[in-house]
Amino acid sequence: MTHFSADYGWRGTVGLISTPVIENAHVELARVAPEGVGVYQTFPNVPNFQVDATNIRRAVEQLETSATTLSNAGVDVIGQVGTPFSFAGGTGLEWAQDITARMEKASGKPVAMMGLSIVEAMRDRGYKSVAISSTYYNRDLCERYTRFFEAAGVRVLTIKNWVDQERFPDEASMSPPKLWYPASYAYKSAREVAIEAPEADCIIMSGAAVHTMDIIAPLEADLGKPVISSDAAFFWKILSLLGIRETSGSWGSLLDSL
Repeated sequence: MTHFSADYGWRGTVGLISTPVIENAHVELARVAPEGVGVYQTFPNVPNFQVDATNIRRAVEQLETSATTLSNAGVDVIGQVGTPFSFAGGTGLEWAQDITARMEKASGKPVAMMGLSIVEAMRDRGYKSVAISSTYYNRDLCERYTRFFEAAGVRVLTIKNWVDQERFPDEASMSPPKLWYPASYAYKSAREVAIEAPEADCIIMSGAAVHTMDIIAPLEADLGKPVISSDAAFFWKILSLLGIRETSGSWGSLLDSL
């Protein structure tokens, strides 16, 4: 048993700015990261938060304060949870790049934004086209997400949420996101967009509220092509910023590339 006074972050510490509702990205990162990485979190305060552009922009207003809080607590790297935070207020990459720069200036620490991390992972691996399972994102966010990828030079061959795929009857029933969607939802959704766009270089599974880490490797085996989830790209970026080149196990081709 590890003693309570042990240095959990002897290889590096990460502070996550979680979404304003409880989600488990910090738990997933702690599973994926190798021994010696400490994971901590804070939250912006947005009462009655919903996953839409208006509420996300309200949360963005607090990101610099949250980043400063984590920096003052002593973390080495800061990560912002929530893919749509990178595109809820703009049509290109500049919105997210500006937020990143402001958080880094306020905190004095390197910052990874979840949405930007996906684009950076795509560029690193040389993927030029995607089929996207956008899970619980509403139609407005799907359209913004498409423009975000296109601004990065990535072709979106198809993007489908769980209403499009008839897992929910309407957008209202998808929001707010649950803490644990069935793994079968994410797995089957990704397979469906892969079948719809077989020429895609990569399959994207979005949404930090969707627990994807355990299904990436099986999906890659079944589809015969790379799969990147929001969490996987985010964790890849964070571990890269820490200078750590391994994980706790096999979590798919992207993280294996560290």
